[in-house]
Amino acid sequence: MNNSAIFLPTFGNRPAELVGRADVIAGFQRGLTQPVGHPNRATLLIGQRGMGKTALLLEFSDKAEKLGFVVARATATNSLLDDLIGAIQLNGLRHIKGLQKVKGVSAGVLGFSFGLTFSDELDKQLSFQNKLSLLLDELEKHKKGLVILVDEIQANSNALRLLTTAYQHMVGENKNIAIAMAGLPHAISSILNDEVLTFFNRAKKIQLEPLPLNTISVYFSKVFGKLGKKISVKNLEIVVGLTRGYPYLLQLIGYYLLEYAENSIEITSRHIELANSSARNDMIDNIYKPVVKLLSDKDMQFLRAMAKDDGTSRVSDIKNRLKISDGLVQAYRKRLLDAGVVAAERRGEMAFTLPYFKEYLSNNI
Repeated sequence: MNNSAIFLPTFGNRPAELVGRADVIAGFQRGLTQPVGHPNRATLLIGQRGMGKTALLLEFSDKAEKLGFVVARATATNSLLDDLIGAIQLNGLRHIKGLQKVKGVSAGVLGFSFGLTFSDELDKQLSFQNKLSLLLDELEKHKKGLVILVDEIQANSNALRLLTTAYQHMVGENKNIAIAMAGLPHAISSILNDEVLTFFNRAKKIQLEPLPLNTISVYFSKVFGKLGKKISVKNLEIVVGLTRGYPYLLQLIGYYLLEYAENSIEITSRHIELANSSARNDMIDNIYKPVVKLLSDKDMQFLRAMAKDDGTSRVSDIKNRLKISDGLVQAYRKRLLDAGVVAAERRGEMAFTLPYFKEYLSNNI
């Protein structure tokens, strides 16, 4: 067994084991065995970057398929609804015999005698909700349910409104459907306040916090032990602390530790130093730089002003440092919250959400 078989430090991918998330996975899986409308059949994953939201959706997909569900997975872009219909048709064809197109409205209303594709004419006539209903009816003939997975959901999305409205109708008609979505905390907070999306307030909401360090310690010990690698109690504590509880950093540091210690029985301080350096470089390339690229010069000024504080920052202090109005402070604050770079810890306070991002700002910008 090598490090690539254990750790997968690809941002937005699924590692061999989702450390500390067993209860989350089991809860969603259990919901799929319950009647339509069960709370666990509508799940919201809420977490900052690097918390493993996408990895969990991939795990949900795997578990759902093993239970016999057709899975449609998409990212919340403008083409969300078309992407989902296409995914249902493509993935459903493994369970449906015949690939002919449905010809005409009457054939569609009667319920897909010939597969899951629509004629061009029918495709233009039907709404997303009608298409979804017909597809679910045809899957039901083959004793198949549907699980919809949506990543990176955003506020003020008309596609999301149409999807959730359709989902509620399908549940009301007792069709075998479940849904799980993932997004940044501020985006989901805005969604929960959307009058059209009241459905989300009844969904199972799971806040993905940093992993307990003792959980990470147990996992590292187990992996190193299986590979015959020794590590002192002190060095293990250092390694665990470097992750700061972030699943992505756990994968990065674990991967590089095994890479640098490949020809050594013991994981030394030098291996830890090299692994930490490589992990930080990957964080810069894969998270920090893409985030910074989306921010304005004024946003960056705001972040640099925050970086001067030891812990959380008070909004009033940032306002005084930058000598700007309350209105501008709130505008920058909202943009940074939307970007998932900062979080509102308490009223009037903010903190960085990304591990080591403050150090990156101080050293590189």
